[in-house]
Amino acid sequence: CRLWAPDVGQAGSAVTAGQRWFRALLNPEDNGFEMEPLEVVSLAQQLSSWTQPLMPPPEAPFRTALRLEAPPEGAPEKTPWRLEFALQASDDPSLIIPAIQVWRGTGNEASFLARRFERPQERLLEDLARAGKIFAPIQRGLKSAHPEAVEISTEEAYEFLRTASPRLEEAGYGVMLPPWWRQQRTRLGVQVTMREAEAFKPGTMGHQALVDYDWKLALGDEALDREAFMQLVQLKMPLLKVRGKWVELDPDQVEDALRFFEQQREGRMTMLEAMKLASVPEGQAGGLPIVGVRAEGAMGEFLESFGPGDWMKGQEAPVNFVGTLRPYQERGYAWLASMRQWGMGACLADDMGLGKTIQVLALLLKAQADAKEAGDKRPWLLICPTSLVGNWQREARHFAPDLKVLVHHGASRLKGEDFAEKARKFDLVVSTYTLLFRDEKDLACVRWAGAIFDEAQNIKNPTAKQAQSARAVQADWRVALTGTPIENHLSDLWSILDLLNPGYLGNLPQFRAQFGVPIERFRDEEAGNKLKRLVQPFVLRRLKTDPTIIQDLPEKLEQKVYCPLTREQATLYQAIVQEMVGKIDSSSGITRKGLVLASLTKLKQITDHPAVFLDDPNAELAGRSGKLARLTEMLEEAVEVGDRALVFTQFAEMGKLIVKHLSKAFGREIPFLYGAVSASAREQMVREFQDAPDGPPVLVLSLKAGGVGLNLTRANHVFHFDRWWNPAVEAQATDRAFRIGQRRNVMVHKFLCLGTLEEKIDQMLEEKKALSSLVVGEGEGWLTELSTDQLRDILALRDEAIAVE
Repeated sequence: CRLWAPDVGQAGSAVTAGQRWFRALLNPEDNGFEMEPLEVVSLAQQLSSWTQPLMPPPEAPFRTALRLEAPPEGAPEKTPWRLEFALQASDDPSLIIPAIQVWRGTGNEASFLARRFERPQERLLEDLARAGKIFAPIQRGLKSAHPEAVEISTEEAYEFLRTASPRLEEAGYGVMLPPWWRQQRTRLGVQVTMREAEAFKPGTMGHQALVDYDWKLALGDEALDREAFMQLVQLKMPLLKVRGKWVELDPDQVEDALRFFEQQREGRMTMLEAMKLASVPEGQAGGLPIVGVRAEGAMGEFLESFGPGDWMKGQEAPVNFVGTLRPYQERGYAWLASMRQWGMGACLADDMGLGKTIQVLALLLKAQADAKEAGDKRPWLLICPTSLVGNWQREARHFAPDLKVLVHHGASRLKGEDFAEKARKFDLVVSTYTLLFRDEKDLACVRWAGAIFDEAQNIKNPTAKQAQSARAVQADWRVALTGTPIENHLSDLWSILDLLNPGYLGNLPQFRAQFGVPIERFRDEEAGNKLKRLVQPFVLRRLKTDPTIIQDLPEKLEQKVYCPLTREQATLYQAIVQEMVGKIDSSSGITRKGLVLASLTKLKQITDHPAVFLDDPNAELAGRSGKLARLTEMLEEAVEVGDRALVFTQFAEMGKLIVKHLSKAFGREIPFLYGAVSASAREQMVREFQDAPDGPPVLVLSLKAGGVGLNLTRANHVFHFDRWWNPAVEAQATDRAFRIGQRRNVMVHKFLCLGTLEEKIDQMLEEKKALSSLVVGEGEGWLTELSTDQLRDILALRDEAIAVE
């Protein structure tokens, strides 16, 4: 209101300020009116007087409550509803005192369940009188000296539910409504029934298979034909009881429903569109909302397989799988098998260390058996980072030795039809993301039975060449593996799912408008829930922090990480081997032992990073070490999910290089704890890593300085960047994190370079452990006792060691 001072002698308006205020509220074109100062005071008093009777006294220990009861089951059609009166404790809404008990009391105080109520009868009458100004039928109940309830018609019950109850709650009354009203109410809409368009069998379906559908009018999950609907309309009631359920019939929807019966109600959609509709039943048909989706026949079986069905029970791995799947891995394997069965692309997004690789190897063995039975000789294609090629080779050799694996990699790799002809003789062809683009035409020569994309975050940029090449791969089925389905933006998830099931989430601009902006910028919970329902059938994500997963995991899980050498590393390695073998063969005694140990040290430095061997701390680091590349990838994934890690190395110079590289990668200082660090600085490093909420996510340690005497239970990952060939020493280092006070499972990652002494010596140690758990001597002294032929065999560089694109 804008106040103005009247001219002297000006007469007051004959219309009161309250009347002018009321007229202004009703006139949409009226932006305000003028009042004299005294009129402002008068209007404020009138408004206070008008609203005060509706509000119960503040801070009262109890309040008046109203409970609406529907007619009992089986009652005649015109049976009235009942609105009951009661008192309700303000601090305990479950404490309800029916009005009949209030009237049985006497005096100004009453006691109910050890609660004292002052003037309960007077208070109840006063409150009901106020409530009658909001919902007029209450006034009928006040004709009794001791009102307990009032009977109301169905129309009045609908008015109470729709308009009066929210106003009464706002005014401070307790309101208790039938449970079905508080829940999502049954509404008039369209029910879609889907079935396969033509006969098909599992495995031949695919996301582009056609699905027939038809529409039916429905009230909730009850389908209605025209005759049944018209009978309901003729009752002219907003609330109806249909097959034992009260439903709301919105008069505005009746005309839409009548038009619906005149329209075409059959059609076809793709399997992917059917999945989308089943995940999020939304949209309209004939002007009415889609309220339900049903599927019949094989289509129904298909949709049921994505719920908590048989696959959740898990399946045992194929008999030729060497090893044992943990229960959650059995479920993951069964889920992959189910997705493949129905031809729907799948993303296995388990946390790092939960065993995505072996779940896929179990699936490949099943696919091998299925293909043999069907006479299908087509191979599978696996695309992964260069640093993981060797890892897949070794894991396949260990867990699935019956799989014939071809590595399409290196300068001597085949091209065109020569490649295609050889690929058809193998079960699995392993290649890399770099070659995915470079050899796109060669890979296109084969129609793959399936395509697997490991570390699928590598294709998160849909405009990148390798992402486009991934989409060009011709395969009957696709699966993506990643521990970080969303690295930076929701578009990462879109890119992966669009590779697996093209078009399911629309194009990228549509996805950003519908989900990206609302969720990332405005934290839109509804949009987030909708996206979750859409992607849930296609993404299986398990975390180490999930109690159901932790129970399945050992307390300490160790894995070997196989890394390739770069061309530079391989050249240096070969030169040292050729130089040392001749010298060792012509020496003896202490001299020979010294030569062996010195040569082993040089070779280990080369497998770590050429800059360590060349003593060049200022050299460029990226792209020169297979180990450093893999370490960076794994740490980025661990840090992304909030984990912390320890990185052990036996070379101080390598530790400095790792710190330099990681500090740049993470944009913050990464500490290095080694022998030259003072006691006070050492304590500060440990304190910041162990206790500071914003402490560094990674701590690099030299094996000798950090291998004993520290409690670093904040870490749940331990990386052994290079190997100290004494299992006891490595175990002591691992126990910096795996000790009393550790609340999470510890993942231990032991790095090995393919085709080098590291791999060969590791095999020897495993054989010793498997045979008799022999204790290996301190350090690497036991290696000096090997013959020259044994050393030559251990040190020889094998072809698979080199990562050449």
